[in-house]
Amino acid sequence: MTMTMNKARACLFLIFFVCFLVQLAAYLSVENKMWLSDFELLLRKLVGIYSVPLGVILAGVFARPKGSQERPLVFLAYVANALALLWNLLFLWKSIAFTLRSEGSASELIKYMDVVSSFSSWLVTGTLTFFFIKETQIGKLGRQPVSR
Repeated sequence: MTMTMNKARACLFLIFFVCFLVQLAAYLSVENKMWLSDFELLLRKLVGIYSVPLGVILAGVFARPKGSQERPLVFLAYVANALALLWNLLFLWKSIAFTLRSEGSASELIKYMDVVSSFSSWLVTGTLTFFFIKETQIGKLGRQPVSR
């Protein structure tokens, strides 16, 4: 199977979007077992964490490149997908454990999400930039000569 830029982007989008939706569904399933304020904080934290990666992905989708796109090295596409999956699993496993086993409190989960998001963003920042910004008009803005 040939890995194209669009396939790599689609895989990355699906990893982030599905993991976000699974966590959202998990939190909604235990909403009635939590204080409303804890539930709102948990939702805000989840949306806040995923807003940057999903924002970069959406920016790349809407700033579609003109002309042909380079084909990424297959190795790079797989590494990007593995890093994205790892980043998402850091959040997903704890969220699922919280909802299925009522492990810990919402405030403990939020603290965990704060810590993990602060030290793990490097896992996805470069890959998302490479696959969603590099060949788009957004990425080309930095390479344009300044007209005087």
